[in-house]
Amino acid sequence: MTDTFTSFALAAIALIASADAGAVTVTSIAGAPDPGPLAGQIMVETFDASAAAGFSWTGGLATATGTVRGVHTTPALNSSRFGYVSSANPDPVATLITPALRTISFYWGSMDSHNWLWVLGADLQPIHFVHLTTINFDTVAYTLGSGGRNRRLAITADAGETIGGLRFWGRGRSFEFDDFAATLAPGISPESGVPEPASWAMLIAGMGLVGAVARRRNRQVQVAS
Repeated sequence: MTDTFTSFALAAIALIASADAGAVTVTSIAGAPDPGPLAGQIMVETFDASAAAGFSWTGGLATATGTVRGVHTTPALNSSRFGYVSSANPDPVATLITPALRTISFYWGSMDSHNWLWVLGADLQPIHFVHLTTINFDTVAYTLGSGGRNRRLAITADAGETIGGLRFWGRGRSFEFDDFAATLAPGISPESGVPEPASWAMLIAGMGLVGAVARRRNRQVQVAS
């Protein structure tokens, strides 16, 4: 067990080192209840119903309402169902896989130092690491209580970048989250999370052009021979 945890910790450190701090911009708004999604975002995961098309989970995601004995002692989010990862569970890591996104935000319950988050790029590799120490916030409000510790965290992809997912690691009792909202990257269909027809048309046209060039080269080789 120790060897497994050590290997996982070393891998996590490597992921932190590999994440590019310039790939996204992270902001947060304190509030209890949830301040709500950013302007233009649509709700994609509430845990009270199926996630939106193109959004799925892998790993140790758990969901609950209220208190979970041995995991957390207060319902840090609201009375509805929410998601969490915890070191008390067999798998403390969960990954939300998304379509290509321009922005994503979620409500973070009781932001703690043992909550680790990676923003993933289009290839599902880490592009940014988020931690209590990496977020600019009002330390006074945080110290006064849960109203300042519960935050809507918003992540916006920088120019030329897209967001492909989020990876959560609960290194302590729990990392709680709820009410994910997002905006899709330009050219992505809301229904399926895949390129829109116009984008597919450009892709097909490009493939056709490549095929035409290849056929022309073949004919030139045959004439020369």
